[in-house]
Amino acid sequence: MRLVAWNCRMALHRKLWLLEHLRADVAVVPECAQDLPSQVDRQFSFAWKGHNPKKGLGVLGFNGWTVEAIDDGPQRPWVLPVRVSYNALPIFDVLAVWTVIHKDVSDLSYAAQVAELIDTWHSRLGAGNTVIAGDFNTSMQGPSSAPHRLNLDRLESIGMLSAYHHALGVAHGDEPDRTLRWIGPGKTEYRYNCDFVFLPTRLLDGVTAHVEPIWDGGHAGLSDHQPVVVDGAMVN
Repeated sequence: MRLVAWNCRMALHRKLWLLEHLRADVAVVPECAQDLPSQVDRQFSFAWKGHNPKKGLGVLGFNGWTVEAIDDGPQRPWVLPVRVSYNALPIFDVLAVWTVIHKDVSDLSYAAQVAELIDTWHSRLGAGNTVIAGDFNTSMQGPSSAPHRLNLDRLESIGMLSAYHHALGVAHGDEPDRTLRWIGPGKTEYRYNCDFVFLPTRLLDGVTAHVEPIWDGGHAGLSDHQPVVVDGAMVN
């Protein structure tokens, strides 16, 4: 199956074609609208969470894959726990992530929100049937590199590795691709790797991954993020 993590920078109803072009089976999409299903003439499974109905955290299922929010366990406003099924058979869980510093979400730093995710779901992650995917807003390229490294080490200690880095055999910080392009003061451009799909080690066999280069050509303005695309069995 194919899992895509992509911060769409809002207006996903006008950009849903990209997920179809990528042949996504499951997509974790920060910054999408709560009423997305009513905005488009397409059928898909959908779970959503957020404080702003126009800009929240969505998970979509296509091609027989369905998603359902899990609300019987611990909750954090920047994490959407979802059960992923295929033809009604539960396959794995996803902790969809979009760290946000906002009075209605959290005043913790981005890295501290990821650390709290690890604390909150430590046992579930250690069980080896949960995927983490989304926009962490932390990377080895920016000022959050030290706490980001600590979070990476903690995830690895419980058997969770970035699918992209594992598949390409690259270290965090040495990526040939970037997933976020940010224009800072003085119109200076910065590029970071802050979008991830973490898989339990037992699901990494045969996994391939890439960053889809949407900043090239005529779709440069589609989003300030590029999709992370992961292909794998994702089954026991």
